[in-house]
Amino acid sequence: MRLRSTKRHWEKFARSDPFWAVLTTEGKRGNQWQVDEFFSTGVATVDAELAGVRAEIPSLRFGRALDFGCGVGRLTQALARHFSTVVGVDIAEEMLVRARSYNRHGDRVSYVLNTRDDLSQFPDQQFDFVYSLITLQHMEPVYACRYIAEFVRLAAPGGVILFQIPAVGVRAIRGRRPFTLWPDTLLKRLYRDLRQKFAVDPVMEMHGIPRQEIESLLVSSGAELVRSYRYDAAGEQLESWGYLARKL
Repeated sequence: MRLRSTKRHWEKFARSDPFWAVLTTEGKRGNQWQVDEFFSTGVATVDAELAGVRAEIPSLRFGRALDFGCGVGRLTQALARHFSTVVGVDIAEEMLVRARSYNRHGDRVSYVLNTRDDLSQFPDQQFDFVYSLITLQHMEPVYACRYIAEFVRLAAPGGVILFQIPAVGVRAIRGRRPFTLWPDTLLKRLYRDLRQKFAVDPVMEMHGIPRQEIESLLVSSGAELVRSYRYDAAGEQLESWGYLARKL
């Protein structure tokens, strides 16, 4: 799915069920999340993540942080409890409208729309901490790889990059495509694109990138891989990995 289609679907999610779209917990679909309950999960996640980062990288600086794929600001608000300033970036304007309404940290937090396949609106070496959780999996791998390279560009020297992405996508888990005499033609791909474009209900993509590919990308982009580790919980469908890196 192209980025403009991804944007369109996430605008729909933002209007219909934004909290569940961000955190698809069982039993919470249909606007069942309570605001305080939802944002408290962000505090717990960020506190645990930063404790792990500091154990590996005691030199972590708490100046400026970036939350990529911020949605309604669940993690952005939690990051503001630790960092001097935080920037949340998202592809859906409606998500950002809601994020601004939930901001409790004034000018220390800002939310920025980005619909490009890069982060060129930000200058080099801007952030001490670049963070992205349960976001990169919702776009085609070609875009996810571009953004990961951008994470490294935006990190200040010695800055920390932490993100998660599955190593394999849902399509692969479901098994190989059955043999067919009809190849995956341009016409068939166009049909799929049109079906997604005019779908009444929003579509949540799920993709993965092999761990070795991510590790090589980080190194070639100018980062030191500190650790890669299994991120998924027991019983989850996707084999997900977390990546902790430091800008050289």
